[in-house]
Amino acid sequence: MAKARHVKVTVILSEEEFGRFDAYCRERAYKKSTLISRLIRQFLDLEGFQTRRESPFEKMGRGR
Repeated sequence: MAKARHVKVTVILSEEEFGRFDAYCRERAYKKSTLISRLIRQFLDLEGFQTRRESPFEKMGRGR
């Protein structure tokens, strides 16, 4: 089974927003990156957003 690839995302928050987020994570014992990933997944699920699967023909066209 292939190992899942991860990509890095940078998030910019105001000092006040970061303070609230940091305090929440410390109080609830969440790792910030894990919580952000979870929140993004939950939001996309709630919105019912699914990515369109790429056909093999589209993949071939990129290789040129």
